[in-house]
Amino acid sequence: MLLFAHVGLALASARFLSQVSLAFLALGSMLPDIIDKPLGLVVFGSPSMGRTFAHTLLFLMLLYALCVYSRDIRFISLTWGVLIHLSLDFMWNSPKTFLWPLLGPFPSVPLLDTMSFLQMLLSGLKNPGILIPEIAGLAYLIFFAYARRRQASAWIDHHLREKAGCILQALFRGM
Repeated sequence: MLLFAHVGLALASARFLSQVSLAFLALGSMLPDIIDKPLGLVVFGSPSMGRTFAHTLLFLMLLYALCVYSRDIRFISLTWGVLIHLSLDFMWNSPKTFLWPLLGPFPSVPLLDTMSFLQMLLSGLKNPGILIPEIAGLAYLIFFAYARRRQASAWIDHHLREKAGCILQALFRGM
């Protein structure tokens, strides 16, 4: 899966939750890739080795333990986002990765350069199992942005006025 499915469908799931931190939910929906893609490139030498530690049940259980310990809605939202990510990646179809380290080391993958890896990702859009969630996620993100446009506009106006006021105060102090 790519960005739109992970973030869009995770945010869509928030409609069914009583409390949620949308920012942490969105972050959690991309966290496994944020961790594993650079790690795969640096440690294993290829971006195609992008499903390692943060795509495991162990990682999810560590986050869950943090939720139980802290009872903080931000960690709960983050963990929910990671669960959505792992579900959309169908990680149970890769038990050697998902159940790491129980079944041994991470499986080897073909080592690709970055451009070949990006071509492989984009060619995945030919698969309806990837394309349909991407379209659904994008559609929800458009709906989400449209539904919150007034809130965003008010927030931007408020912060712009606040920043402009600070700048004006600083200018007048200097005179």
